[in-house]
Amino acid sequence: MTTAIKQVWVQRFCTGSLSLILASGFFSCGNLPLSQLNLGFNVASIGDVQQKRQVDAEVYLRGKVENRAPFVGNAAYQLQDGTGTIWVLTNQVLPQLGDEVLLKGEVRYKSITLKELAGKDLGEVYVEEMEQLKRTPSSDKGK
Repeated sequence: MTTAIKQVWVQRFCTGSLSLILASGFFSCGNLPLSQLNLGFNVASIGDVQQKRQVDAEVYLRGKVENRAPFVGNAAYQLQDGTGTIWVLTNQVLPQLGDEVLLKGEVRYKSITLKELAGKDLGEVYVEEMEQLKRTPSSDKGK
């Protein structure tokens, strides 16, 4: 083989191999569940947030809106994933029931104690929404 033919063959072989490696990596991502493709965000499970109770921690959550509660000046919605539910406090427009939401927020805890229960804490973990990163309306899911 001449040197020019060897160079062309090596270039094509390297380019073809690189293309094959990149394509196989790209297509293998298609087998991952959507919950693992988080657009670069480390999405926490709601059950994990409820259990750890890391107040003031910044978290990313993804889930389906199961309940809504409008208030004066702000509102809340209940977000559910496969591990649990959590209330999200927001000052933005409330998402609709059934919408899927990806959000960034801060973990909060509200302590509630009652004398009748010997001071037992019945508080609840919730998330204060900092930014709604993505919202998929429930009406778009069938399209």
